[in-house]
Amino acid sequence: MLDTVLTGKSLYCARHGVELTCVADGARLDFMDVMDICSIFGNILDNAIECELTIQDRKKRLIHLAVYTRKDFLVIQCENYCEEKLEFQDGLPVSTKGDGAYHGFGIKSIRYAAGKYGGTVTIHNRDSWFELNLVIPIKDPVV
Repeated sequence: MLDTVLTGKSLYCARHGVELTCVADGARLDFMDVMDICSIFGNILDNAIECELTIQDRKKRLIHLAVYTRKDFLVIQCENYCEEKLEFQDGLPVSTKGDGAYHGFGIKSIRYAAGKYGGTVTIHNRDSWFELNLVIPIKDPVV
């Protein structure tokens, strides 16, 4: 499922002048529900792509996604260039789209999906980079 999401997003990025790099061990996601994988990666990449499309200098339209394990944890990291300084509330960025009643659900759904597996999401916006880190404990780590 991860390959399907990544292929679609990669093609979209290529058509719109966004450089997407990805290093992902999709086999590490085998304990997750397909819908959670789609929700997490779809929302992560949709948000990153939306940000990149606002950047005028195409050389700065950069997204890097990594999926790997470290000790007994699955780590999903996404970094994208972000010129805008974001406001945060309860550890999450406030939607820049204005109407909070209809926007801002993507990151909340990422946090919800991570929470189903005992995971956490941390987000930072510094030095012109937006960084999202999702860490989920692996109950039966693969050796």
